[in-house]
Amino acid sequence: VSCSGPLSQKQAEFFLSQQASLLKNDETKALTPASLQKELNNLLKFNPDFAEAHYLSYLNNLRVQDVFSSTHSLLHYFDRLILTGAESKSNGEEGYGRSLRYAALNLAALHCRFGHYQQAELALQEAIRIAQESNDHVCLQHCLSWLYVLGQKRSDSYVLLEHSVKKAVHFGLPYLASLGIQSLVQQRAFAGKTANKLMDALKDSDLLHWKHSLSELIDISIAQKTAIWRLYGRSTMALQQAQMLLSMNSLESVNAGVQQNNTESFAVALCHLAELHAEQGCFAAASEVLKHLKERFPPNSQHAQLWMLCDQKIQFDRAMNDGKYHLADSLVTGITALNSIEGVYRKAIVLQAQNQMSEAHKLLQKLLIHCQKIRNTEMVISVLLSVAELYWRSSSPTIALPVLLQALALSKEYRLQYLASETVLNLAFAQLILGIPEQALSLLHMAIEPILADGAVLDKGRAMFLVAKCQVASAASYDPLKKAEALEAAIENLNEAKNYFAKVDCKEQIRDVVYFQARLYHTLGKTQERNRCAMLFRQLHQELPSHGVPLINH
Repeated sequence: VSCSGPLSQKQAEFFLSQQASLLKNDETKALTPASLQKELNNLLKFNPDFAEAHYLSYLNNLRVQDVFSSTHSLLHYFDRLILTGAESKSNGEEGYGRSLRYAALNLAALHCRFGHYQQAELALQEAIRIAQESNDHVCLQHCLSWLYVLGQKRSDSYVLLEHSVKKAVHFGLPYLASLGIQSLVQQRAFAGKTANKLMDALKDSDLLHWKHSLSELIDISIAQKTAIWRLYGRSTMALQQAQMLLSMNSLESVNAGVQQNNTESFAVALCHLAELHAEQGCFAAASEVLKHLKERFPPNSQHAQLWMLCDQKIQFDRAMNDGKYHLADSLVTGITALNSIEGVYRKAIVLQAQNQMSEAHKLLQKLLIHCQKIRNTEMVISVLLSVAELYWRSSSPTIALPVLLQALALSKEYRLQYLASETVLNLAFAQLILGIPEQALSLLHMAIEPILADGAVLDKGRAMFLVAKCQVASAASYDPLKKAEALEAAIENLNEAKNYFAKVDCKEQIRDVVYFQARLYHTLGKTQERNRCAMLFRQLHQELPSHGVPLINH
């Protein structure tokens, strides 16, 4: 629909409602931001008091993150609403006050979206004051849920949320009640509650959705489940939920031509899918998913940041696996622009890989303090693991132990199973360096199952490599026959580790594995196999830069 001349009132209303619906559900099918703005300016030229056109202009400006124009359009919309008396006709004098309080509430939501929390709080207080004066319980409920959003970082914010859910149910507002339950579940997940309780709560909210046909919230609920399973380190369950969301055609097709809703929940599920495939070494599949994401959410759309970050992270991991640290370093800037915490963490990893230990240590310490302040437990544990790695790479494994135990305590407390397994791997490695391989082996048997079941391919390879090292170290005191058996078993595990590393093109690790295999074959007197591994090692060693003394000597 394009309006070249003046449109009738009905035509204009149809154009606006169609574009608004597309912006909400399938942004790619709507007009581009520039051309939609041009059409709206055209409409407003013929009828400057057309309130709905101002509102659509506000939505359009939100797409391109234009804070000034979107605030301007929003205020114009409510001004026109009050001026034309469109509200007061149906609601008597009440309509005027209603417009005012919803104007303040929308302004608060707008400021919150752009991260202007102080202005948002002022606007929200204004909305609450006007709503209390006119005794509007529905508006107060909306204000209460926004109060929670603004105070999320406070430890007692869940009290607000529980109160909000009860009140929303009482006033018959299923949409708000469900969003409240979703937020509660998210908060409890970060606080380390058990998965079965969270899934029960989500099941209750799902009943609400199906009962009231709130298809958009069904999508959000499934995307939330995907994220929770990933947080707890259960990649198989996360994969299943993401697939379920994608294969579930939305209940209401937006119009005959649109079968899919291009909402945020779809973008989140697809990003999880891409990351899960990349973790398993299926890079072709991951890039297919990302290609689909780029088509579905073009770079100027509002959810494009999700796939941009996901794409950069996958590229970064691949560059690190491949030993191309200069390439990984160039990607850090892009990651930092989209997520500053993630960017700083990855910068530290690159510095560590380049043997710039003191710079990496300074960055990690700053990041640790910041993440503890904002209660980002997942990142705190990752940082602690990196700090421990710094210590044992600097030949101080004894200092690494208390750091690892702190990380283990945190990951157990918050039920982050995957990070807990990774911490146990690091503990086992520290014990191996300290010369107690038997204890390291018994620790590994405890932690290896979740890693082989749900872990990334790289971690599976590391775990098997570590098992082989421990087997060899423990076999030192065995009698010759038993020792030969232990070395054979270690060689088997090394082959498995090599296959895992090959899946993710991790040449440095493969080089270490074949070096180790050559040494073992030499001990067993298998000359042919030894020579084959030695040749492989030599090829890889010439290709790759060598950093200092390889840790294998341990």
